[in-house]
Parts: sequence; structure tokens; C-alpha cells
Amino acid sequence: MTVVDRLRSALPGDDASRPSAWDPGWRRAGILGVGTGLVSALLVVVPVWLAWDADPTGRVADAIRVGAGLWLLVGGAHLGVDGASVTLTPLLAFGILLVLARYGVREGIVAVRTDGPHWAGLLPRPLAAALAAWWAGYVVVVGAGWLLAADGPFPPQPWSLVLPALVLPGLGVGLAVRAVVRDDPDLLGPRVPVVLPDLARRALGPGLAGAGVLLALGTLVLLGAVALAWPRVSALDADLAAGSTGGAVLAAAQLVALPNLALWVVSFLAGTGFSVVDGSSVSWSGAEGGLMPLLPVLGAVPQPGAFSPAVPVVSVLALLAVGVLVGRRSVRTVARLSRLRTKLAVALWACLVTAGSVGALDLLGGGALGQFRLADVGAPAVRMSVALLVPLVVGAVSAVLRDAWRLRR
Repeated sequence: MTVVDRLRSALPGDDASRPSAWDPGWRRAGILGVGTGLVSALLVVVPVWLAWDADPTGRVADAIRVGAGLWLLVGGAHLGVDGASVTLTPLLAFGILLVLARYGVREGIVAVRTDGPHWAGLLPRPLAAALAAWWAGYVVVVGAGWLLAADGPFPPQPWSLVLPALVLPGLGVGLAVRAVVRDDPDLLGPRVPVVLPDLARRALGPGLAGAGVLLALGTLVLLGAVALAWPRVSALDADLAAGSTGGAVLAAAQLVALPNLALWVVSFLAGTGFSVVDGSSVSWSGAEGGLMPLLPVLGAVPQPGAFSPAVPVVSVLALLAVGVLVGRRSVRTVARLSRLRTKLAVALWACLVTAGSVGALDLLGGGALGQFRLADVGAPAVRMSVALLVPLVVGAVSAVLRDAWRLRR
């Protein structure tokens, strides 16, 4: 910088001395909150518009209204359709929006000052203001999406906007702040409550890892079922005749719902089964037939009939193996010479986290696809979580006891 430039920057009223909306702070965070919401919405609205554009009678305004409603559905909102409700949230799409929200929050708080007094004893005031501004910007976009979707064929239920407006961005804020606090633990104020006891905090990682393994196991089983039933799946896809654009959108819709279907498999392994429509269920005893929605992936649902007696045995063994994995990871979170009671407590907490996380995901992703026979689709979340606990606990406890036996040798 030259001497002249320094003199110009020091002159009062010069543009260089005026604060910019893009300077680190709440203004920049608010702009990024709006931008995050818009990008998030476009990820859903653009594919809907492309599929809509293939219809010569389709209107852009209708596509935007439908896309806005589906975006809110992906965020967890419930849609109304001719007196019925659509509450099935595609979990992979929800996860993508969550990652995008976390990235937006992280960019919004970059270089924000963290010195000075804490707001309400929680976070430094500049950081708290930036987080609140980002959240407010995101909520503005959610409100705009609700106004658009309310005039469309799939109006959202107002009370359910709590999920896309509060829960999803709140999770993004929490993940971003957690990463910052990990680098600077002194960032938190004195009033931040310690919600979880030490044993539960140690069990959080192994428990979430167990839930991830269950989802991966369910996905592998699902992909294997699709491969074995590929002739039926491809025949259903051909019957739809969705065209190139519509077919791509349909494939993407089935892909983002893959974790939902994986949870159905996990419920089957737990013995609680799942239902596609009323009168059509799959459990250890076998599959009961029924008229199903015309979706290609549902061609992988087993044909009506009884299953082999080996199915329950294999299912329980698979869940026991996941419990063993959870138990081994739990033992690693405590000191090697810790008391056996402490290791068992951490393992039990981890099993609760695994079963609870799977149930929570199913509560978010499961639900209805309409009325009558489509009013209850998927797995019973509460019963599935309870049924998972028994084999998980048995496997985890056996792993801890084996570790204690090896330690005493």
C-alpha cells in the first residue's frame, strides 16, 4: 500500500473506512443464511422443474409451487394432499440439506470475533449475533417456500414447519458450533449446561457408529434384494414410461429414500417387520401380498409366501455381531484398567444410543404417503428400537466380558 493509499483510507467519509455488509459479522451471516436456504431449495426445485418442463402443458409457476412443497417435505414438513398427509421424509436428502446448512453456518461465522462478554452466559456476543442472523435468514427462505407451497397442490401443514425452520437449521448450527468448540473449549460461557453425564458422552460415539453399521447392513441387504429381483424392478420402471428426464428424477427420488428403505430392512432383522401398504407386510414369518404403489424399487419386496426358519436365526446373529462391535468400541473409550461396572455402563449407554438413533431416524423418515392403504408406511419406530435393544445388549455385554477375561489372563 502506498502513502497516498494510506492517507485516502484514513480520510473520514471515504468508502474504504465504511463497514461492508460482507465484513465478518451478523450482516454477512444473515446474507449467507438466505443464500444457504436458496441453494437448499434449488436442489429440490430445479429437478422438479426439469421433470415438469417435459410436460408441454406444465406451467413454471406450478412447478415452483410443487418444488417448494417438496423442499419443505425433505426438511421434515408434512404435506396435505386431498385431505390426506404425506409425511415420509427422504433421509438421504435430509442429510444433504443438513450438510449444506452446516457448511453455510461455518462460512457465516468465519473470522467473527469471539472476545468480549458472553450473551446470556452461553456464547460470545458477536458469535451469537452471527448465528442468530444466519438462522433468521434461513427461516426467511422457509417462510417464502411455505407461502409458495400453500397455493400449490401440496400445501404444508403449518405446525410441521418447525422441522425445516427450526430443527434442521438448528442441527446445522449445533454441528458448526461443535467443530468450533472442539478447537476452542473456552468459547462456551459458564451457563452452558452439561446435559449428558460422562458415561453417556463416552457412549455417544460407539452408539452412533452402531447405528451407522445397522444402516449400512440394511443398505447392503436392500441392494442385494434389488439385484436378485432386477427383472421385476426393471419391468416396473419400463411400465412407468417416465422418459429420460422423468426417469432421472424418479431414480434420484428413490436414491435419496435409500436410508428409509434400509431402516425397513433393519426392522425386519429386529423381528418387527415393515409394511408397504395396509395388508402387505414383511416379517420373519413371511411376506403378505397386496397392491403396492408403482415404484420400481418396490419390486425388490419379497413375493408372498413363508420364509425359511433360518431367517430369524441369521437376523439375530447379525444384530448380535453389531452389538459386539458396539461393545468393543465402548471399551476403547475408557481406561484399560477401568472397573468392569464402568465398561458395562458405557456399553449399555451405547446400545441405547444405537437403538434410539435408529428409532429417531425412522420417526423422521417414516410415516404416510397418502390415505387409506397408504396411511401407515414403513417400520414401527418404537417397537423396532425396543426389539433392537435385546440382541445389541447381549452382544455388547459379551464383548465387554470377553475383554475383562482377556485382561485377567
